[in-house]
Amino acid sequence: MAEAPLHRISGRFWRAIAAGRANEVLVPPGPDSAGRYHRPGQPALYITPEADWATIAIGRYLLADGIARVVVPLELDGAELFDQRDPAACAALGIDPERSQVRWNDELAAGREPPSWLASDAARAAGAQGIIDVSRGIAGGWHACLFAWNVPGAPQLRVAGDPLPCDYWPARDLWPAPAGWALPSHLTSR
Repeated sequence: MAEAPLHRISGRFWRAIAAGRANEVLVPPGPDSAGRYHRPGQPALYITPEADWATIAIGRYLLADGIARVVVPLELDGAELFDQRDPAACAALGIDPERSQVRWNDELAAGREPPSWLASDAARAAGAQGIIDVSRGIAGGWHACLFAWNVPGAPQLRVAGDPLPCDYWPARDLWPAPAGWALPSHLTSR
């Protein structure tokens, strides 16, 4: 197993979730659920250090399906994460962080394995408790995916306050997008 430096993070984080499921904010995904950094059946919890970033991260879904969502504040008590922003760490595990930026759901829909799954496989094999992901929609932003939480040997995570509504356009207006980034044209109206 390759070794790579892990970064310990703690503190306030946020998770976006459907408003009707806010009481399930710490529940792992179901056995058929897949995401950017988890295959079906793998535990994963996606969190971000800013409430607005959590809203922006799910903006495509929020604007497309109209399901009311909230961001829930969480307190993280230490997690050892693999950081894809670290070129030396990525090289040590053979990870190309640019490949993690490919739209995972488009790859899956086309019958291909999402490249981000390979990054998470390598991070898991290296003993990481999660992975730091460069934001595709926020210049300088990042998110994290925990591979385990609230079990022995894993970071502890607890709800740290009341949910806040996801309000996409005010959040988007506060945080610049990376150069060349744009919402699909059918989602750009306010």
